Amino acid sequence: MEYQIVMPRLSDTMDEGQLVTWKIAPGDAVKKGDVVAEVESDKAVMEIESFKSGIVQSLLVEPGETVRVGTPIAVLDTDGAQRDAVGVMEHRETKTKAPAPSPAKPAPKKEKTASPKQDPLAWLLGSAQAQPSSYVGGTASPRAREAAERYGLDIEALQHEGSLPTPAHLADIKQVVLRHYFTPRALQLLTRYQLSADLFAVGKKHDAAEVEAYINAHDIPMPEPLDMLRKSMIAIVNEAAKKPVYHMSDRIEAKWLKAYETETATVTVWLLKLFAEAMLRHEGFRTTLTAQGLQVWPNASISLAMASGEYLYMPVFRNVNLLSLSKVAAQLQVYKTKIAQRRLGKEELVGSTFGISNLGMTGIESFDAMINKNDSAIAAVGSERDGSIAVTLTVDHRLVNGYQAALFMQELKALAGDETFFKKVTQ
Repeated sequence: MEYQIVMPRLSDTMDEGQLVTWKIAPGDAVKKGDVVAEVESDKAVMEIESFKSGIVQSLLVEPGETVRVGTPIAVLDTDGAQRDAVGVMEHRETKTKAPAPSPAKPAPKKEKTASPKQDPLAWLLGSAQAQPSSYVGGTASPRAREAAERYGLDIEALQHEGSLPTPAHLADIKQVVLRHYFTPRALQLLTRYQLSADLFAVGKKHDAAEVEAYINAHDIPMPEPLDMLRKSMIAIVNEAAKKPVYHMSDRIEAKWLKAYETETATVTVWLLKLFAEAMLRHEGFRTTLTAQGLQVWPNASISLAMASGEYLYMPVFRNVNLLSLSKVAAQLQVYKTKIAQRRLGKEELVGSTFGISNLGMTGIESFDAMINKNDSAIAAVGSERDGSIAVTLTVDHRLVNGYQAALFMQELKALAGDETFFKKVTQ
């Protein structure tokens, strides 16, 4: 019986996913719970598991492809899971045995690489009708095999001579044809700028300098396709822009924040504890809005803006009021590592009611931020100036009115100026 592995929905906002790499190959035995692939969602790169046991029948999506959630990406033969232990072992042993050596095969003749009646570049560009090939050997994906047949390529011979990888994919077949007319660096530029090969004359090999000259002469911009994380960020910002918000700014004392700062208990760690305490005393900042009404949460869970290159993440520090200073610091380090590896789980990005964005380390004195997802507000924290730090609140007016926000800000200022609070937290 066939079982289809589909592109899963790995977050609430995920509509499509990009296959990063397969952990399986056709013919592999897969158990329920085995990791079969890595997928880039709108949040991070995540592993996906099989919900069934069986033998891999086919892989329907190639690495680098983006497909909609729910699209089949692989097929398992679940009847294979009913084999007895001996049968499974025989299957695995058969896969691991080296194939019998085949007689040395001479390099393919020119007519095997391309039909003498047609120009291979013309086939690639669709400007001529390719002559079918009867070559069926080699290891390749179904689409690559179909393309090789169209272009008259002998996959087995090209893999034998090292011109094609094993297994071969559709992009590899195209590269074989294009290598007739472009240097490797020139091909990279064609791909990067999404230029058609037919912009350049057939009959000679073009180098990178010629392609760069064309780009400069025609003032062609370099395309930057939206990846999954960028799409997610745009979706979150668009949703945040719809909220009825207002801003409130004031300054908090920096004396004790600096005095109690250590290598691990950084200003950011202290800010998490400081805002958590203020949230406990003002429930509006622990409130979320649903279709059924308001939800007031008992603890202070805070999303923190963390950047990695051009990407911005908002991991959630849950129940900060219940955590020691050292545990908050440890959680911050865990998130830094996961963000660097793009390994944040979807469960680590939900559950907050308030957010913090700290740009103090950049020297920016003040700014305002956009509210993250369902949070009631976000605090934009600037750099220290003359012993104080600017804090700008962006507040969802549906959840917290101006008077409530002013009281919250007063509470925050009082806590920041009270050494007793810092002593208590460090105990």
